[in-house]
Amino acid sequence: MPGIIGGDMSALATKIVSVYKKNPEKYNMPTVLAKIMIQDINTGDIVGIMDGSLITAMRTGATTGVSVKYLARKDSTTMSIYSAGVQARKQVSGVFYGLNQKLEKCKVFDFKKDIAESFKNEIEKELGIEVEITDSGDDLLSNTDIIVAATTSTTPIFAGDKVLEGVHISSIGAHALDARELDSTTIKRASLLVAGLKEACLAEAGDYIIPIYEGIISEDDIISIGDVITGKEHSRTSESEITVFKSVGISAQDIAVGKLVYDRALEEGIGQDIDF
Repeated sequence: MPGIIGGDMSALATKIVSVYKKNPEKYNMPTVLAKIMIQDINTGDIVGIMDGSLITAMRTGATTGVSVKYLARKDSTTMSIYSAGVQARKQVSGVFYGLNQKLEKCKVFDFKKDIAESFKNEIEKELGIEVEITDSGDDLLSNTDIIVAATTSTTPIFAGDKVLEGVHISSIGAHALDARELDSTTIKRASLLVAGLKEACLAEAGDYIIPIYEGIISEDDIISIGDVITGKEHSRTSESEITVFKSVGISAQDIAVGKLVYDRALEEGIGQDIDF
């Protein structure tokens, strides 16, 4: 994922990502692995190499936080999240700050109980909110203001007819034409269908692409979050609306965070010089 940002940031970088679903069980490694290479914008020379997994999780959590800030109900205090991995933990942080630290409770479901327990301990310690581990995915759909899907599933993880009115949903997992976390009922019921970037979702997000093929929605129904932020498109207009945000990630997010890490490392003298 190469990209460039001009202006004051003047950042050039490339992220290499691997998704190996059998890594956890076969090698005790994460499913998603990433490295970010920071380049000199004037010469193209690689000046920094860093782990990209945490940065990917942080920037993706931040995008959900932005969606919550602009699309969720202003009185939201509770959230539910499918999955309890590294990515999920940063999603909670994103929601916490997107709600101006007013998040009070997070419900979580993960098939691996030990991962869920670790998630609970980390989030409660870091953010000071209550975390409830549920026995099933459907338990996440009740008494919640925000639903976050952060799984590796390629098929819908809950039934759209069970989603409560007024809920904001953020899906950051599936990123292929034939893969989705949200079913067509969820998409049909939503009054706002927002993308991290519309063009990226129309190329990779089965959550939107499949309902388009089914004739349930059209491409014109999808808007980019940037247009909501700038006021070009409207945000939530009632407390009962269901809003959906889908992000498949864009390289500019990685570059912005990677450059920030690189600049701070230089300032603080952190890192190791390598003579190639």
